[in-house]
Amino acid sequence: MLVSIHLIMMFQIKNAIGNSVGMIPFNSADPTFIIKMGSKKICEVNDAAIAGHANQNPIGKELREIAHIVPNAGPNITPVYFDEEWFTLKQETLLWEGSQHLKVRLERREGVPDFEVMQSLKNMIGFLLHRVRSPLTGIQGYAELIEDNSDIEESQKYLNKITDGVDELFELLADLDDLEKISLDRIDLNNFSADPAKIISDVISEYPAEIQKNIILEEAEYSIPLQCNSGDMRRILSFLIDNAVEYAPADEQPITISQPSPNSIKISHTGNPIPESISKQLFYPFVTTKARKLGIGLTMALLYAKRYYGSIFLTDNNPFRETSFLFCLPPSKDYQSPSLL
Repeated sequence: MLVSIHLIMMFQIKNAIGNSVGMIPFNSADPTFIIKMGSKKICEVNDAAIAGHANQNPIGKELREIAHIVPNAGPNITPVYFDEEWFTLKQETLLWEGSQHLKVRLERREGVPDFEVMQSLKNMIGFLLHRVRSPLTGIQGYAELIEDNSDIEESQKYLNKITDGVDELFELLADLDDLEKISLDRIDLNNFSADPAKIISDVISEYPAEIQKNIILEEAEYSIPLQCNSGDMRRILSFLIDNAVEYAPADEQPITISQPSPNSIKISHTGNPIPESISKQLFYPFVTTKARKLGIGLTMALLYAKRYYGSIFLTDNNPFRETSFLFCLPPSKDYQSPSLL
């Protein structure tokens, strides 16, 4: 009996030492890496990190060899591209096996609709378009008939209001139609190339002169084309710049467009910040503070970006600094991501 108790105690002591020295408590399902400070090499990972690296163990590599880190995104956010998806990087120091290590977790994004959610919303929008457009067309037709045969000034005034209301509804339906038509299928990046500087200049040129003078386009350190269809990149940047113009009246607050890295474009302003009540759900459709807006511009920009394995981040939303959005695309094959250490 004493021998059995002794053996059990020895097993428990051995197991406790092994856990305290050789085991890392991975308390998250997000891809997580333990990196040695001096060598910058990965020395331990969880199962999610291995699965995201084509089921190959990345131990012995640097994080930048298997994940793309976007630098200078914002004061409290670092976007990371890993396993054809975008994450935000979280890190903390860790004392492990007697030396300092860095524990890096790639956090899955909250407030961004996934494929299943968007497919369901698109199906719902398609149904509503079909149901609503037909009766509206009938109302419009009858209003036009009455208008053509009415000489009464008072009736004409009310008919004009009906016509204006119907026209506004048709404009909203057209916006929904555009959203519903965006494909969720991803595109072969090798088939497209776009010049971001030219596209940004073209988009800015379409604004009135009083708005143009307050849009600052910083000279980019990089001049390489991005793997994206020019038309779709124009749509993405138009949505983001329109959003900045709306929240930061150009006669009061400047809008800055910059390129923090070769594959990212940042649009920022120092105008009104986005209300906290909607900031967590910005990329979902129908999230807006505007009474006569649908709130689908950022959703459409995100869907276009996702087709090219890209994403959009709200990188800052501080009334004492700025409000900024970052449009990110995957890096080119020859681009080396910056190191964390």
